[in-house]
Amino acid sequence: MIDPKLKQKLAKVYELVKRGTEGEKDAARKALDKMPAKYNLEGIDLESIDKSKYHFKYSTDMEVSLIARLAKTVLNDANCIDSAYRLTGSVKEVVLQLTYLDYITLTASYEYFRRHMKAQWIIFCAPHIRRCRTNKTRNKKRNELKDVFFSIYCQQSNLYKPHELEPIKWDDLSEREKKNYLHLENVEGGTYNRQVTNGLLLEN
Repeated sequence: MIDPKLKQKLAKVYELVKRGTEGEKDAARKALDKMPAKYNLEGIDLESIDKSKYHFKYSTDMEVSLIARLAKTVLNDANCIDSAYRLTGSVKEVVLQLTYLDYITLTASYEYFRRHMKAQWIIFCAPHIRRCRTNKTRNKKRNELKDVFFSIYCQQSNLYKPHELEPIKWDDLSEREKKNYLHLENVEGGTYNRQVTNGLLLEN
């Protein structure tokens, strides 16, 4: 097993190779090329050396979808979702394998968008659900609204890739579906500014 301090050093250098400035990348690549022979690390998987498992709590399926959307757009890393899994015991969590910097970025963006999205849901969806008289009809209404709401919220928040957008085919929608879209067309998206700096220095 690789020494934790050496693993941390390798991870930091590898992070600079991926995210550093041009000068940092060159210096980090040269340092990284020497390390396997120096520390007898031939065959080590650098793609996973700088990653650890991190837990993100959720309370609804929309929040799980939000984590996936943020990984794809804010982190620009859809691959980390492929290895993700849910814990559904007393504490509901999504577990992702990430670099530390990606964990910090995803945590900050997730906490912001989760709260903002919940506030928009309360404004635009909760009143329609409360009008339903039984749990069955409330659940049905909730299920009707959540996909439309999440789609509109992500578009308004710019949490999408350009190729993912498709025009709504109004002629294919039922009257109820059209009504739901009209109810939610004024949903406001969130704005999140990602920190640009990587916060790393290359050690000798």
